[in-house]
Amino acid sequence: MAYLIGLFLVLAVIFSVASGGNLLGDTLNPSEILSNIKNKLTETIFPKSQREITIENIDDNYRTLDDFFSGPAQALLNSKHISAKDKEAIKKAAVGFQDSKKLIANLKELTKDDKGLLKAAVEKILGLDEQPAPDPTSIPPQCKLVCGE
Repeated sequence: MAYLIGLFLVLAVIFSVASGGNLLGDTLNPSEILSNIKNKLTETIFPKSQREITIENIDDNYRTLDDFFSGPAQALLNSKHISAKDKEAIKKAAVGFQDSKKLIANLKELTKDDKGLLKAAVEKILGLDEQPAPDPTSIPPQCKLVCGE
């Protein structure tokens, strides 16, 4: 098993150097280096699906809209040059944006939990999908179990 891990690390470094990417990151912190290596290997072995990419793009667009509704929209609502009808339309758009923002967050959670067929198979083979069982309660043989009345 150690041989396979070493082989994967050597191959990861070779492919990282060949592709021009920085596998180790810009830090010398060992935990961050291991985290960077794990993230790069995961991205290489399990590329993002079209659904995940689309959700990330929508999330980026929502950040732009969030910046608008938190800054300039408030200034427009406080402006005297904007009609009451336009202010109501901006308020309705802000409410609709907040509702759809919650839906995107829910969709992101559902997509995060949804595994691809290859990823599920690899986790099943390697035993990574199993939850650790809680330790059963046991009574040591030298102890006597006495019920109180």
